[in-house]
Amino acid sequence: LKAGRMALQASTKTGGSTMKRSALAEPSREETQQWVRRVHEVQCKRMTPEERASLQARTEASREMTNRSKRLKVVKGHAMRSNALAHEALNQMSSASAAAPAAFREVSARWQSAQLASEVRQTRALTRLAAPREEEEVRAAAEESDEDEEGAVAEVAQLVGAAPETLALPTAAALAGGQDASIESLLAQLRMEPQAAEECAAKFTLYEEYAKEVEKIRTALVDFYGDSSPTLPPAVAQDMGRQLRKVDSHEAMGVPDDDGRIWFVYHMMRQAEKNNRTMAAVLEGFQKKLEQLAKNDQTECPICLESFVEEGSRAAETLSCCHKLCQECWTHWKQVQHGHAFCPLCRHEEFLNVVQSAV
Repeated sequence: LKAGRMALQASTKTGGSTMKRSALAEPSREETQQWVRRVHEVQCKRMTPEERASLQARTEASREMTNRSKRLKVVKGHAMRSNALAHEALNQMSSASAAAPAAFREVSARWQSAQLASEVRQTRALTRLAAPREEEEVRAAAEESDEDEEGAVAEVAQLVGAAPETLALPTAAALAGGQDASIESLLAQLRMEPQAAEECAAKFTLYEEYAKEVEKIRTALVDFYGDSSPTLPPAVAQDMGRQLRKVDSHEAMGVPDDDGRIWFVYHMMRQAEKNNRTMAAVLEGFQKKLEQLAKNDQTECPICLESFVEEGSRAAETLSCCHKLCQECWTHWKQVQHGHAFCPLCRHEEFLNVVQSAV
């Protein structure tokens, strides 16, 4: 998964994620027992009801913002896979021969199968994020996210009939609106309407279904903004609104009038591909903002009450339920639970009871 994995990892890095995979050594039994006593002192003896209520409010605000950020990441991942799949389908069609018209139909069928699989993965991930997350066991979100993304790229690459390393997700430059020479060369095959019926039908279907997919991404983006804007700081909500207006601008929605000299599918496919990249960039920008807001909402570990730092044992670890705690507390808590830890914030009373018993 060389190329797809590298692109996804680069996307995660540029997305400003604070989710770091824990690299702490496994603590000794005595170290974990010391941690239990320290947490018991903080949680059960020193914290007042008012302090606990304030801490829980900050923790839940951060959790909600993190959850929204993860939802954006899911939609962005699908948008980027859709772009890569459109490139791959055009590439395969450019290599197909008019002497074997069935080849165009087969490319179209493979593309539709891969596109559907990507959409199904998106739906499944969003459903999981929307559901209550008080499972028997949670994981570090970075581990879960890496596996989901790598698996998605591998699956759609196989379905579309491409080697995983050739399924290139949009680069940072492409997302920033830079000129993409590769797509221009691939789109050249659409400038003239094909004479062969099967080739014409396959290329028209590719444009038609891809345009529908891009519209679905736009709808998801607009719906997310409508749902989230009331909970965001006004300045952030206004900036997001300005970016959305660019997505729906006349320039983004229109195509040039060339008196029919060029097949209209060329113009429409070109615009859909550009809009796909634009929306992926907007999603990434939104994701960065929400990650920063979540970071600002919660500056200390709600278990040991120590301030988060960028690296090391006090770095924030985001769990699959979107709660955050420091890596040291997470490592010790997993040791207490013999590797099968539930979230100590989702089930806080139960967590306190376990700590009390351990002491």
